[in-house]
Amino acid sequence: MTAYEKIAEAIKGFNYPYEPEKYKGSAERYFTYNYADERPSLFADDRALEVTASVQIHFYLPKHEKFAKLKREIKEALQAHGFTYPEVTILTEEKKRHIIFECDVEVEMEDE
Repeated sequence: MTAYEKIAEAIKGFNYPYEPEKYKGSAERYFTYNYADERPSLFADDRALEVTASVQIHFYLPKHEKFAKLKREIKEALQAHGFTYPEVTILTEEKKRHIIFECDVEVEMEDE
């Protein structure tokens, strides 16, 4: 399973739209996600079999909404799906709040 597939598994239960890289819809609350880094972590026969992927999961919601409970639930969902406990950055944009969850996950090497 790829890091993107693992992210989708972790966040689909929140019932908000989600897309890798850039959301093109019109919902007020949504997720996007991207790779920040990827490095080999398990080798055999001089070849990488597993990688540690550093990922960012972005959650957008209206600026005025309370978010503490939802932020905790997202962190817990990511950890329950095999991600390291996320570091969180909260940005306030003009009309939206942007919460960034940064964490790592081990995945099998993807075929190119």
